[in-house]
Amino acid sequence: MDEFRPKPWLTPAQQVQHLESEGIKFELTSKDAAERYLKANNNFFRINLFRKGFPKYAGGLNDGLFIDLDFGMLRDLAIIDYEFRQVLLSISIDVEHFSKLQLLRYLEAHREDGYSVVEKYIASNNRKLENGKTVNSVKSEIDRGAKGCYTNQIIADYPGYRYPVWAFVELIPFGTFNHFLLFIANKDRDKKLKSRYYQLQSVKALRNACGHNNCIIDDLKGGTPSHEISRNVKNALRAVGYSDITLSTKLSNDRIQQIATTLYLHHLIASPGVVAAKGVQLHQSVNRMYRNAHYYDKNDPVKSSFSFFKGMIDAWYPIA
Repeated sequence: MDEFRPKPWLTPAQQVQHLESEGIKFELTSKDAAERYLKANNNFFRINLFRKGFPKYAGGLNDGLFIDLDFGMLRDLAIIDYEFRQVLLSISIDVEHFSKLQLLRYLEAHREDGYSVVEKYIASNNRKLENGKTVNSVKSEIDRGAKGCYTNQIIADYPGYRYPVWAFVELIPFGTFNHFLLFIANKDRDKKLKSRYYQLQSVKALRNACGHNNCIIDDLKGGTPSHEISRNVKNALRAVGYSDITLSTKLSNDRIQQIATTLYLHHLIASPGVVAAKGVQLHQSVNRMYRNAHYYDKNDPVKSSFSFFKGMIDAWYPIA
């Protein structure tokens, strides 16, 4: 087993020296400006994440050093990531809201009484432990909100976990809502609703990343996706004008796949006013991506991904 070697805690000045030792230049952003940025705006670990998408020399005197990578490019990508992440977080919350609204309309159309489906779902989460005790993850989740000021009154209004569905969906987090939707889809044998569940799982993954302030565009290379993208989303992307070759490359990246699914669902189910408002923010994000587009002329994963994002946003959020 390899011996663990902790990395030293570097000061901003030492961080700049370390980056320079890796071949990173300081022409677009001076060393002094980079040091100030690392002190006040971003931490070294996060800015380092964006190096992954840039090539290195293989062999020769510069072996292992980055090729034509400037600190200004890392700083630019970090800013783009931050701004894009903010609007995607808001959009994913919209998708959650309108998905709950759609499910209520679905249950209304299927003449559900509003109580029995919740009762059956909660009961389906009963689990018996080895000691014979029965636990229920949904009840435990609700109980944790009983002391919070945002959901405590709803919980108090319906003792004994006897919630109508319109109150229940306001108590449960996104992940539990998705599983509630899957429960209904399986009960009704509804393939469209089940497909929506898988789409919402992608939205949830992106929402969680944005909500936890994870970088989302620090790795845009192709790879092996965790899941195949929904057929509906893929067909919608074909309608935008993307070739199957482009889709095969771009959708092999989980991050891009999740962003595409989220934008697709949002423009499809959100109200026209919300779509228009978020469209303005998305176009502002695209404009920021292209402010220094020439930085990435030699970096196809970044350049082509920005183009991919722009194509979706232009098609699904047209400027009036």
